[in-house]
Amino acid sequence: MQKPFALFDFDGTLCPGDSLIPFCLYAYKRGLCSFGQLLRVGLAGLSYALHLTDAGTSKQQALGFLAGKTRSEVARIARDFCREKLIPRLYPQGVEAVRRCHEQGAAVLLVSASPELYLTYLRQALPIDGVIATRMHVDENDRYTGLMAGENCRGVQKPLRLAEYLAAQGDEVDYAASFAYGDSGGDAPMMELCANKMAVNPRKKLLKRLAGSQGVTVLRWHRA
Repeated sequence: MQKPFALFDFDGTLCPGDSLIPFCLYAYKRGLCSFGQLLRVGLAGLSYALHLTDAGTSKQQALGFLAGKTRSEVARIARDFCREKLIPRLYPQGVEAVRRCHEQGAAVLLVSASPELYLTYLRQALPIDGVIATRMHVDENDRYTGLMAGENCRGVQKPLRLAEYLAAQGDEVDYAASFAYGDSGGDAPMMELCANKMAVNPRKKLLKRLAGSQGVTVLRWHRA
């Protein structure tokens, strides 16, 4: 069945900056990550910044400290991180947009390259119908392996993962009535699925990718 959707990226769109490194720092402070593992997080970030590794490889390296941890102990830290660190950082305009889309009858989905393990707890604060994000692998003993389950949810993976979600729900995107919010070039494939393309504090690569597209609106969101 065709229905209106509102697709939201997270890092740089609903929330300024990156959320992965702050999560790793929070995990270190809570004892989930050792100092040596935290150093490897920094090296992974540096390797990506120097274009020595791609985003997916760097992310898996950074989250390697999860290996051997149980789903329940990670969930406890992830939930607290979301409540204490992420929710207070949300753009007020972004919160308003999520709530407005929900009130207007759209199915609100968070579609992000950040880890699902902490983004899922945003549903406790916002009217989000589903979270499509990068998944980390859990073994048969309910322990993280430190590996990603599937691909990094970025670029073309966003519409692919969305298609997977829609197939499971038996839904289709009503193109003309749907909205997509993003800030980077990696969000462009997702944004092309909706007639209303909302570029939030857009980077140059996103504007270049969307050049010539119809229905592009540039938004400037800021913290209070």
